Amino acid sequence: MSCPPYLIPRHESGARLAAAALMTGFFVISLTVGDVINKDGVLYLDAAAAFLDQGVKAAVAVYGWPGYSLLIAAASRLTGWPLETSAHALGAFCFLVIADCFVRLHFVLRGAGETPSGWTPVLLILAFPALGDRLNIVRDWGFLAASLWGLLHLVQFRFEPRGKLGHALLWQAGMAGAFVFRIEALVLILSVPLYFLVEPLPWRARAHNFLLPISGIVPVLILGAALLASGRLAPGKLWEITAYGYHDPTLIWKFFSLHADRLAAALPNDYGAEYAKLILGTGLVATLLWLIGANLGPVLLAIFAYAVHRFGGRLPPRFGLILWAAAMASGTLLVFLAVQLVPDKRYALLPSALLLLAGTVYLERIAAGTGSPWARRLALGLVAVLCIKSAVVTPDYRLYLRDVGGWVRENIPAGASLVTNDPRIDYYAGRPMNQEQTRRLMPLDRLADWLTQPDLPDYLALRLTSPRDLKKAEKALNREALKTFSPSPREHVLIYRLNDGSSRSR
Repeated sequence: MSCPPYLIPRHESGARLAAAALMTGFFVISLTVGDVINKDGVLYLDAAAAFLDQGVKAAVAVYGWPGYSLLIAAASRLTGWPLETSAHALGAFCFLVIADCFVRLHFVLRGAGETPSGWTPVLLILAFPALGDRLNIVRDWGFLAASLWGLLHLVQFRFEPRGKLGHALLWQAGMAGAFVFRIEALVLILSVPLYFLVEPLPWRARAHNFLLPISGIVPVLILGAALLASGRLAPGKLWEITAYGYHDPTLIWKFFSLHADRLAAALPNDYGAEYAKLILGTGLVATLLWLIGANLGPVLLAIFAYAVHRFGGRLPPRFGLILWAAAMASGTLLVFLAVQLVPDKRYALLPSALLLLAGTVYLERIAAGTGSPWARRLALGLVAVLCIKSAVVTPDYRLYLRDVGGWVRENIPAGASLVTNDPRIDYYAGRPMNQEQTRRLMPLDRLADWLTQPDLPDYLALRLTSPRDLKKAEKALNREALKTFSPSPREHVLIYRLNDGSSRSR
């Protein structure tokens, strides 16, 4: 039984409408099932609340790059919704932009003689495993949405005959929006247009194509540098741009060498220590590739690998700009890893999404291939299964943290001090997050030392995720817990009274 033709989007307008409708449906399903706020989300909402109460300086004190939090606060002020609801509304908007730009890029990246299908980008963006945690309150959704929107206009600037200046300005506007979410956008807005300098065109055309997309940002950078030098503009978290060494390879090497020396000291013998830099360098590259691959997932990677093997890996010429952008985003992330050593799949969202665009070409080749009908059915079936998997959401097992927060509100006096190792307990208890104390408690091996410090809080709430951690905590505290939550054999929250504060009830 085949689907009615009107249910299959064949052209750009139909594909955009289908992507928007289905992405909205997926978001509604997630909201209906419910979720527990992520740890980073608590930080962003605390900064948004600080902005609403005391202004920008208070928001910066909570989180040094508060652009995302300010947008959440603005959405809350505009709609009258709670901050968490406003954050989800902002996230839903970002997901719609991601889906729409992905579909539009799929069509713009094809030449006049090519006929791209409408259903391929819709299926792949809905099947993209990295977008599965839709209700996570993270700034990466906004960064990806603004970056794709900017890249869409950069591609249109290069390959469409009209509106060149307009598209160049919209590219810069998109990356300025990405900069609000993540400071790495400042590197991309300058490095991605470098592609136009290596194209096989006359030098005058190359210079024109390079300068126009940075025409607005360069004067802004010069003005910003002048204000920083004069002391009229506080650098805030902008120092990270220079601290990561994007402007200075010797600084990158300094941090890399420092990490390599630490690795050498941890290796069991001098033979291994001699190759510490090689081990670390290859490990960082492998980590970068793993982060990108993990975002795409093994199923999509296997499908694309088969298409490359069966039909070849050559892409339409316009994809050169997208591959360059993916390389620049990957290089930026590699520098960050070399300096900070903080790997997270979210940081690789942009290069993963750009490689997924190439995957639309490979999936089309499989669908059009006549030599292996079984491979065609299997590939399309697996992508459909991924879409269904993305749509189906199960209740979060950590929903009990809301009950923990409610118990704290009802049983611990508002004036009593409470420290937790999970900021979500603070959030659901209606208490401000104590970042410093939370960081100090997160390595549970340090709990015994932490308990010896003077001026302990009145209460302590520990979230433990293994029987081993439970034994460590009980041994270190050596007292009966005031309240215990144990939703599973591995998951526990123990609440202790450390000082003479009293609770209203138990």
